[in-house]
Amino acid sequence: MLSGLHAGVADANQGPAARPDTSPVHRIGARVVSAEARLAGSIDSDDIESSDIESGQTADAAAGTYIERVSWIPDPAGERLAVYPTDHGRYEAPAAQWPEAWDEVVRMEPGADYPHMRDQFRCHVEFARIAEPDKPSWNLELYRPDVGYLGTVLASCNPD
Repeated sequence: MLSGLHAGVADANQGPAARPDTSPVHRIGARVVSAEARLAGSIDSDDIESSDIESGQTADAAAGTYIERVSWIPDPAGERLAVYPTDHGRYEAPAAQWPEAWDEVVRMEPGADYPHMRDQFRCHVEFARIAEPDKPSWNLELYRPDVGYLGTVLASCNPD
């Protein structure tokens, strides 16, 4: 099973991208403000991430324990988030710590906070990093369908 985890990554013929209408963030210029900050009525520097998805810029949040950086990258099929793990996140962290690592991804790019993106990330942490430990980034595609975690694993982290 592990040998075929990324077989579908190179196939970008998945059809047109569609961003779900229920985004958990609001964009104000190049700033992203979390739903929690909006609801609380207070926005501070921890709630705002500078990023520009359309031009593929890297989020400028400080590197974390598990994730070095994230970056939206061009993909003909739709939006794709490249997640660059730290050496600790890639080689040393127990797979059971994936929720803490996902929190870092969302802190760096709140626009990635969708269940199907989380499931793809978890699949990469629990399986793909074993199959391809030196892969530079773990790619999470916004355009992939939400099939639940088990469906994501059965689709080698890349559900159609």
